[in-house]
Amino acid sequence: MDLPPLTYLSVDSMSQGVGASQVLPYVEALSRKGMMVTLHSLEKGEPGATIAQRLESAGVRWHPHQWGRSGSMSGLARLVRGARYLRGAELVHARSDIPAGSALLARCRAWVWDMRGFWADERIAVGLLRPGSPQERLMRVIERGAARKAGAIVTLADAAIDVLEERHGPHVRDKAEVITTCVDLDRFPASPMPPFDPLSVLLVGTLNHLYDVPLMLRLVEELRRRRPTEIVALVPEPSPWDGTLRDAGVEPYGVGGDEMPGRMAASHVGLSVRGAGGGVTLRGAMPTKIGEFLASGRPVIVNAGLGDLDRLLADHDCGVVITDDSDRSLRESADEVERLVADDGTAKRCRALAEATFDLDTGVTALLSVYERTVSAASLPK
Repeated sequence: MDLPPLTYLSVDSMSQGVGASQVLPYVEALSRKGMMVTLHSLEKGEPGATIAQRLESAGVRWHPHQWGRSGSMSGLARLVRGARYLRGAELVHARSDIPAGSALLARCRAWVWDMRGFWADERIAVGLLRPGSPQERLMRVIERGAARKAGAIVTLADAAIDVLEERHGPHVRDKAEVITTCVDLDRFPASPMPPFDPLSVLLVGTLNHLYDVPLMLRLVEELRRRRPTEIVALVPEPSPWDGTLRDAGVEPYGVGGDEMPGRMAASHVGLSVRGAGGGVTLRGAMPTKIGEFLASGRPVIVNAGLGDLDRLLADHDCGVVITDDSDRSLRESADEVERLVADDGTAKRCRALAEATFDLDTGVTALLSVYERTVSAASLPK
């Protein structure tokens, strides 16, 4: 079917983080598929001319807006501003909960809630939202409203749909679809393992209190007892774990996005271990770096219960799942790391999983189908 113009609202900056790694590739790919796309984003700095040129070349109309101040009242102001950007839009992609609140306030008719994880629960877990506060109650209202009124829901994992069904009823499952964090496979080509002198373990991305850096460092120490091992931390901004990393002799530093494929190709295995205290936040998560490592032909080390990775990694034999923080579990995980990096077939299996599950082109095609269903449902008599 012919789709109406798409208005995409994201609170993420296009110059860094998930805005750069996820939103930009998606809207560019959607435009290449023939959609008219208008992107509204909230920028914490001055919008970059390079990004503006990139989006203009892709045919995407970009409206960067200032993020504003921190604090709960400013967050409410962002929600209200977002509703203004969405008024009159024929088809809306609301990326995460604040844009979902904007879509609800704007009374959008055809809109998709791209939930990206359990927003309120994550902020409670990292100490940014107080349980029982007015702000938390508002976010719960938004989640309930989005689950009920969005034409479709996109999640990162099947496990997230289970949680939404438990919270909001069986109707959620009928309109939910998994489109996980996707990767431009051409940008992250698979390559053979580099020489093992030393074994290189790579920790990538923004670190917050959801991550279990001490457990990751313990695993690296277990590997070092067996063979020369280094850990490289590419962290784009200051984190609460910087002191812990430095105490362990690891200097965290940033790296440009263009350098990331080469950095991953130079490593042997990727780290992405979250703490067991994350609770429900684990079930809705799928870090972007997972797909990038796998596309590069590199296995990953994760914790049990992270999205759908327990099943995906086991089915394709291309990763290690740390079951708990016991010494025995770390020894077993180190055994698995050594087995995988020594196996000539590991890179091929990792790439196969990336192609089956994390391919950007496949994700965009699925998203177009979601838009079609959303528009068709909105056109039905009420």
